[in-house]
Amino acid sequence: MSIFSRGRSERRSDRDSRRSVRAVERQQELAARRRREEERRREKERRREAERRREAERREAAERKREEERRREAERRRQRPTPSPKPTRKPSPTAKPTTRKPSPSPRPTTVKPSATAKPTPSSSATASDKASATAKPTPSSATATATATPSESAEPTEPPAQAPEGTLSHRFRSQVDFSSDQLEVNDPVTEFPQTPALAVELDFHSRDLRMDDGAEFEMWSFEDERYERGFPAPLLRLEEGKVFHATVRPSKGPHTIHWHGMEPDPRNDGVGHTSFEVDGRYTYQFQPEAGRPGDANYGAAGTYFYHCHVNTPLHVQMGMFGPLVIDPVVHPAYPVSPGSRRAFVDGPEYDIDTEALLSPYSLDPRWHEMNHAEGLSGEDAGLNRFEPTHFYVLGGELARRPAGRERVWSLSHLRANVDGGPRKPTLLRTVNGNYLPNTIYFTDATGAEVKIAELISHDGRPFRDTSMPGQPSPTCAQSGYPLHTSRLAYGAAERYDMLLHPKTPGQYFLRIEWEDWITGRIMATRTIPITAS
Repeated sequence: MSIFSRGRSERRSDRDSRRSVRAVERQQELAARRRREEERRREKERRREAERRREAERREAAERKREEERRREAERRRQRPTPSPKPTRKPSPTAKPTTRKPSPSPRPTTVKPSATAKPTPSSSATASDKASATAKPTPSSATATATATPSESAEPTEPPAQAPEGTLSHRFRSQVDFSSDQLEVNDPVTEFPQTPALAVELDFHSRDLRMDDGAEFEMWSFEDERYERGFPAPLLRLEEGKVFHATVRPSKGPHTIHWHGMEPDPRNDGVGHTSFEVDGRYTYQFQPEAGRPGDANYGAAGTYFYHCHVNTPLHVQMGMFGPLVIDPVVHPAYPVSPGSRRAFVDGPEYDIDTEALLSPYSLDPRWHEMNHAEGLSGEDAGLNRFEPTHFYVLGGELARRPAGRERVWSLSHLRANVDGGPRKPTLLRTVNGNYLPNTIYFTDATGAEVKIAELISHDGRPFRDTSMPGQPSPTCAQSGYPLHTSRLAYGAAERYDMLLHPKTPGQYFLRIEWEDWITGRIMATRTIPITAS
C-alpha cells in the first residue's frame, strides 16, 4: 500500500509541478502579451503624436504662406504708380458730349478749328486770329472752358487710383471670404475691443463624472477658474446693453463657442463656416440688445445656451455646453420689487430665490468611448447612430448650484410659490440639450394634468399680441389671454420660459418623456416632484 500510495503521491506531485509550470508559462505569456500591447499602444501614440506634429507644421506652413501672400498683395498695392495716363484719358470721351450739347445748330461746329493750331503758320492769319479772338471771345472761351473742365474734373479722380496708406489692409471681399480662408486660427484678434461689464475665461476639461444613476462616463466641458469644474458648463448671466467678453483657451485641440440664439457679428458667433476654429485663444465680444416696452423687435432677455461648434454632434453629446441667461434692463415705467426680477423689460416679475433651470439630456455610452470620441478607431466612428441608454434631467435652482469640483448638476426637486401668495411666481427656464424630442407634463398628486405653467417666451422671444400693426405689442397676459398649459413638447436646442402658478399648496409633479425621433416610441420617463407653498 505504501508503494501504491507513494506512486500516487509522485504522480500527483508531477501533475502539480506541470500545472505550476503551465501557470508560470501562462503568466509569462500574458506578461509578454501585455508588454507587446503596451509597446503597440506606445508606438501608436508616438505615430499619432508625430502625425499631430506634422499636421501642426503643415498648418503653420500654410498660415505662413497665406501671410506671405497677403504681404505681397499689400506690397503690390502700395507700389502701384500714382500718375498713370489712364485717369487722364478717361475724361476725353466726356469732352465730346460737352461740345455737342451746347450746339443747337450746325454753326458751332466752326469751333473745332479753334481747338487745333493749324492757322498759326501765317503771320497775317495770326493777326486776324488775334483780332477775331478779341472780337469773338465767347466761342473761344467756351471751347477753352469745355476743354479745361474735363482736365480739372479728372484731378479729383486721381487720388482713388492709389488708396491712402493703410486703407487696404486685406484682400478679402467679405466676411465670408475672410472666414473661408481662416478655418483654423491660432490667436485671432478681437476687432474693436471694448471694456466689458463681465469677462470670463473658459478652458477645456475632460473628466470621468458620476451621474445621478451611479454610472460614470468621460465628459468634456468648459471651465472657468471662478466656477467649479463640472457638467454642464458654468452658468453665464449677462445683462442687456452691457458688453460681454469670453476668452476661450482650448488646451486640447481647436474649439469654438457658439452663443445659440444670440446674433453677434460673424467673427464672434462661433459657427465654423462664418467665423473660425480657435487653436490658441480668442476673446468673443458682444453686447446684448436692450429691450423696449411693447416692442417685439428689440430686446435679448431670455434663456439661451452656449456650446462648441466644432464637430457639433459629438462635442455637445460629450458635454461641451452650458446655460446662458440674459437679464433685462430696468425701465422706469416697469420697476422691480425687492427679491424679484423681470423676465424681460416689460415682462412679469418672478421670485429670484426659486428660479430654476431644467435641461433634458440623453447619453449614448458608445459615443463616450475614446475610440469614437477621438475618431481613432480606424473605422467609421458611427456618429450617424444615436442610441441612448441613459436619460438625465440636468439643472436645479440657479441660486443654489451645488459646490464641489467634478460635480454633475442634476435636478431632483423643484419649489413653486402658490399663486396669489406674498411672493412672486417661480420662473422655470428649460433648455433642451438633448437630441430626442421631449414632452413635459404637469400633474397633481393623483396623476391628473393641471395647467399650472404659463408660457411667457420661446427661444428668447416673448409671447406678445401683435394684432395691431403700428401699435405697441403687449404681452399675452397683458392682453387678457395668458398661455396656460399642462404639457409642453419641444425638440433639440429649444428653450422655453414659463411661470408656475399652483393654485393650492401641496405636491405636484413634472414628468418628462423621451421619444424616439423616428417611431415616436417612449424611450424613458423621469419624474420631478414640485413642492408648492
